[in-house]
Amino acid sequence: MRLCSVPLLAALLGPLSALAADQGEVVWVDPSCNHFIAKVGEEFGTYNWRSGNAPQVGDHVQGDLVSLESGARELSNTNTGGVNTVYIVALGPRLYAMIHTAPAQCKERFRGSVR
Repeated sequence: MRLCSVPLLAALLGPLSALAADQGEVVWVDPSCNHFIAKVGEEFGTYNWRSGNAPQVGDHVQGDLVSLESGARELSNTNTGGVNTVYIVALGPRLYAMIHTAPAQCKERFRGSVR
C-alpha cells in the first residue's frame, strides 16, 4: 500500500468505528407479551420483540440498545446466534421500574419477584 493512501483509508474507515454496537445481558423475560429487559452498563432497557425466538435470562444481546430513535432495530443474541427485531419501550436506572413499564397483560409483571 502506498504511504499517501493511508490517511485516506483512515478517513474513510473512521466513521465505522462509531457504529460499535451496545452490549447487554437479558435479566428479565416475559414470553406472554414478548417483552424483555436487558442491563446495559448501569441502565436497564425494556424491549418489545417482534420477531425471533424469545431470549433467555442470561443471554447477551448486541445492537442498538440505547438510542431513543423511533422504529424497529435488530439485536443479535450472542449466546444463540439468533436475531430479534425489537422496539425500545423505556430506559432507566432501576430494574423494578422497568418491569412496570411492560404492558398490563404481561404475566411476569405481577409475580412480585425477579428471576
